[in-house]
Parts: sequence; structure tokens; C-alpha cells
Amino acid sequence: MPVIIFVICLIFGTPVKKSFSSAVLVGVGLKGMAFITSAFGGILSPLVQQIVDTTGLNLPALDIGWQAVAGVAYSTNIGMMFIGVGLIFQIVLWLVKVTDIFMPSDLWNNYSIIVWGSLFYQLMNNLVMAFVLMLFVNLVTLLLAETVQKRWSIYYGYPNCAMTAPHHMGDVPMYLVLNILLGKIGLDKVRIDPETIKKKIGFLGEPMYIGLIVGILLGVVGNIAQLGTMAAWGQVANVAITCSAVMAIFPKVAGLFASGFTALTDYSRKKLKKSKYGQNREFIIAVNDALGYGEAATLTTGLLVIPFAVLFAFILPGNVVIPLMVLPSLPYMVEVPVALSNGNILKSWIMACIVFCAKIMMASYWAATFTQVAANAGFDAAITALAGGTLIIGFIMSNCTAGLITMAFLTMNPIVIAAVVAVYVVLFVLFKKNKVRFQDYLERCALGAKADTPAATA
Repeated sequence: MPVIIFVICLIFGTPVKKSFSSAVLVGVGLKGMAFITSAFGGILSPLVQQIVDTTGLNLPALDIGWQAVAGVAYSTNIGMMFIGVGLIFQIVLWLVKVTDIFMPSDLWNNYSIIVWGSLFYQLMNNLVMAFVLMLFVNLVTLLLAETVQKRWSIYYGYPNCAMTAPHHMGDVPMYLVLNILLGKIGLDKVRIDPETIKKKIGFLGEPMYIGLIVGILLGVVGNIAQLGTMAAWGQVANVAITCSAVMAIFPKVAGLFASGFTALTDYSRKKLKKSKYGQNREFIIAVNDALGYGEAATLTTGLLVIPFAVLFAFILPGNVVIPLMVLPSLPYMVEVPVALSNGNILKSWIMACIVFCAKIMMASYWAATFTQVAANAGFDAAITALAGGTLIIGFIMSNCTAGLITMAFLTMNPIVIAAVVAVYVVLFVLFKKNKVRFQDYLERCALGAKADTPAATA
């Protein structure tokens, strides 16, 4: 990404020195976030395993993480071909103003588009329709990303940026509906966010101490069966201090990343005003979902969902998936609801719990098919699972929007597929005509009276 930022800065007329500085700041920020999330995951994963083991959860499909999904995504020629085709497609979409988001800057997350095309191709052996499916999922992803772009960008403090990870954008329709419904029943008036908590309880409301408290709670839940041992309390302390450290350090690293976009934002606005491609639009760059991971309300909400996610796996009828590798990644999943609610932890937590239930059911639907396809692609874990009468899944396959679209395409019924495309076209036209009004509505929902102040609209 730093190289892409450097090149884009130069294209928009940014001086070489500022372009280089921006690229370095972005690279340092990304690497710092990677260090934090990797280290935190290493401490959180054993605790998550203990929570699952303690509950005795025993279901046929095991969530083994994104690696399985990426393995299937790139197992076919069509998957590798989409790397180049998708890049050209995304550039063209920006040039012809289908979207204001320049998606090639987040090429890595294309694998969660590719997997649906690879899965379709292995099932149907239809190259053309597999490509059509991937390109259509890409179009839908960009539309959904653009609906929440302003709210996400403002809340997390990354100007002219959009989080476009398809596996998160697929949740946007549910979050938009839930955000409005929960607001209607009064949850917007119950402010439980870092700022309010700090006002109520003083220094304990600082993100660092919120992380400490949440870490203690999570550590106790993970060690509930052995709290009489020193080892258990040692792990509780380790998790608590690590959560505290993440919440204290992450905003500083995020600040470095955000500062890398200052020059690009300024020069892109000047350049676009003079260009036929930039009239009445802004240059919005796609960024990775890691940028919001350690924000106080986001990390708190995601961690609080973990024990309930395990509970839902127990009680939901029809679920066959043991959520495992997804649990440490839940803070990524809650970025959209946290941004929509402007950091309201209670409202975000309720939305995330409801959406998680939908996602685990979608993962259950695809588990058998995914395992078979992965085994056909030579993925060892899938072959071993089938031999033992079990299944595997990666939670990337819990993308409800892409999952439903793929179901429609698998029917190979022209009427069904045309109906899905027609729904997209109608929503696209409506959004483009009412983009400013819709985004301003989301701001009012998030900020209430604050939305009318100059600071809120800047």
C-alpha cells in the first residue's frame, strides 16, 4: 500500500518529498497496526480456545479461519485471473464515475470476492458466469461501502478513506436497518461510549482502563473452570494488560497512518477540480479494516461479543459451526455498527450480536459445500475433515449479501439472476440521486443534535 500511496500522490501533483513522507507514514502506520493485532491475537487465541473448550461445544463444522477461504479462492485459474481483471475493472469503475472509491488500494481483500467465483466455478464449471458473479459482487460491495463511507471516515478519523472489505460490507444492509430500528426504540438516548463513560467515572473511563476492565472480564470468563489456580490468574492479568495496551497504543499508531493522507487529500482535491474525472466528486481511497481494530469502543464491543457468540453457537437451531478463529477477529466485524452509532457500545453490541447470528447461519449453510470444494482443490484440512466425517469453514463465507447473491446465481435461472441485478440497479440509482441526503441522515442518526454543528459537518 505505501507504494500505491506514493504513486497516487505523484499522479495528483504532490511534491516528491511530501509523497515519500506520506508513503512512509502510511507504511509505518500499517506495520504498527499489524504488530499490535498480531501480538494481541497471539494472546487472545488461547483464551478463546479455552472458552470453547469449557463450554463443551461439539458441532460438525470447525471455523479454521480466513486461510482456508484464501486457499480455495486462489485454487482455480479463475481466482488468479481475477487479480488482473479485478484490478482493471475497479480502475475503470472509478474513471467512469460508477463509484468515488478507488478500490485497487486494498487489493488484498479481493480474495473474499474471488472465493465466491471460485466456489461457483468448481460447482458449475461455467467460467463466464463465475466472472459475472465476481464482478457483480464487486459492484455491490462498492455500493455498500459508499453508503457508510462518510460515517466510517469521520468516526475513525481517516479523511477521504473507505473500508471496503467485502466480508464486512456484506453486513451493511442489516446494520443500516438495525441502526434505525434500535434508534427508534430509544437506544440512541442510552449513551454508553468512551467519552460518556469517562465523564461518569473519571479516569477509569480512559480507553486504557476500559481495556483493563474488559480484559479482566474476558480473562475470568475464559478461566471460569480454573480460577483457583495461579496460572489462571496469570492469564487473566496478561489478557487485561494486553487489552489495556492495545487501547492505549493503537490510537497513536492510527494517528500516524491518518497523517499520511493529509497531503493526498489536499492535492487530490485541487487536481480533481481541474479534471473531467473529478468534477463534483472526491478521491476516496480504499483502506484495510485493521485501521479501526484498536479504537476503544470498537475493541470493547468486539471483545464483549465473544462469549455471547459462543452461546449463540450453542442455542441457534440449525447451526453446525463452532466459531473459533473468528472470535479474536470480532473487533473487525463491529466497525460498521460502532461507526453508525458513533461509538455507542450498547447499541453496537446488540447490533453485532444479531448480525453474528445471521452470519453463523450463513456459514452453516455453506459448510458442507465449502468443505467439498476445498477438498477438491487439494486443501489438506478439508480432505482430513471429510475423511473424519466433519466439516470446515472460514467465516469469510458468512458474508450474507455475497452468499445470497451466489445462491441466486447457482440457480442458473435467468429470471432469478435478472431480478437480483435489477434490485442492485434500482438501489444504485436511488443512492446516487440521494447520496448527500442519505449520508447526512446517517450523520444525524449518529450524532443527533451535534450533526447540525459546524464541527460535525466539517
